[in-house]
Amino acid sequence: MWNENTPLELLKELPAVLNEANLARIQQVIDYDKFINSAECGYDLCGSYAPFCNGCDKSRQHPCAVSYVKMKQAEGMDVKLQSDVEEALSAAKEKQPRENSKRIRIAVAKRRD
Repeated sequence: MWNENTPLELLKELPAVLNEANLARIQQVIDYDKFINSAECGYDLCGSYAPFCNGCDKSRQHPCAVSYVKMKQAEGMDVKLQSDVEEALSAAKEKQPRENSKRIRIAVAKRRD
C-alpha cells in the first residue's frame, strides 16, 4: 500500500543529521502518498498507513517523518535528528562540572624580619 522507495531515496540524499527543513521534505513525501492511498481507500489512513505509524507521536512537528526516521534508525541506518543531537549535547553539558563556579582566595601572611 505505501510507497517505501520514495522516502527512502530522499533520506539517502539528505545529510546524516536531519534538520527541520529535511524533516519537512520527508513529511511532504509521506503525506502525498498517504493522501493518494487514503483517497483510494475512501478513509483517512493516518495511524494505519505504514509500519512506522505504530511509533508515531502526533504531538511532534512532522510526526510521520520523525517516526519514519526512528524506524530507519532501528533498522540500522546511520541517520540522526538534529533535535535529538542538540538535546544530547545540552544534557552532556549540564552533567559537566562547572569550572570556576566558586573561587577561593587564600591569604598568605609574610613574616617580618
